[in-house]
Amino acid sequence: MTINWQKKGRIYLPDGSGFFKTHAARPIPYRLNEEVLRLFISSRDADDRALPGFIDVDVRDPAKIVRVGNEPLIGLGDPGAFDDSGVTFGSVIEFENRVLFYYTGWKRRRVVSFELSIGVILWNKASGTFSRMFQGPILAQDRNHPLLVGGPFVTIEGGRFRMWYCSGTDWRFPDGKAEPIYTVFHAESANGIDWTPHSRPVINYKFQGEVVSAPWVLKVRNKYVMWYSTRGHETKLSKRYTIGVAESNDGITWARLDGQSGISRSTTGWDSEMICYPAFYPYRNKIYMFYSGNDVGRGGVGFAVADNFLR
Repeated sequence: MTINWQKKGRIYLPDGSGFFKTHAARPIPYRLNEEVLRLFISSRDADDRALPGFIDVDVRDPAKIVRVGNEPLIGLGDPGAFDDSGVTFGSVIEFENRVLFYYTGWKRRRVVSFELSIGVILWNKASGTFSRMFQGPILAQDRNHPLLVGGPFVTIEGGRFRMWYCSGTDWRFPDGKAEPIYTVFHAESANGIDWTPHSRPVINYKFQGEVVSAPWVLKVRNKYVMWYSTRGHETKLSKRYTIGVAESNDGITWARLDGQSGISRSTTGWDSEMICYPAFYPYRNKIYMFYSGNDVGRGGVGFAVADNFLR
């Protein structure tokens, strides 16, 4: 399924004058009201720690910024907790009159650069506050995930929760610098808290040392379609993400069709070295793809448009 995405350019880049110094990564669209679409993003503070913020855009034209959140929506976890070094939202769902964010918690390490786990944050829309449902993670290192888990994307189907997420299979050290190798896994849950993971990856590597990150799954008629970010790890050039795509009949067995993603890096500008973290929002006869640019979002966040293939 090849889609003709039309790039519309960059929307936003932090100017470094406020709390957030750099990056606009992992956009998560959420319809705030009739006119406004909120993009939850991950930016970084002066100590290069990821925390969530937002930008509000005109749903009719996301290039028009309505409001920018200048402070983090939630702080770092308690010292020693799984998210004491960073918080990155992965996806948002509404369930039983609650709005839940599944997120990646960052913990800095010594031998390798970081450890990742998955947690849940509750958004009280009435008060505008965000709070952790648990101090600890809902999915973390265990016998099925010996290295790391992160990048959750969660949906609800027939009363059951499904999560596609990333799990590490190796750490490598090109030039002595730790680089994680990971791809997409799948888990199911009856309540969105207690998860039963499949033990094997659902997106297979295309080459040794590949990194597959940030899945986003849509149901397109009778098929599942997943977009994700993919790169190598050995050199600065090979670490430049591009966007890939896969199809599945059941959400577990996937066929990779990366050449059909319909979008690639630009020849110059903010997304010429890297495009990553695709996220989608249908609006009338169009569908928006929001994505991050160079250096995993240091170049900012922008969007592309295609005909609404979900209809």
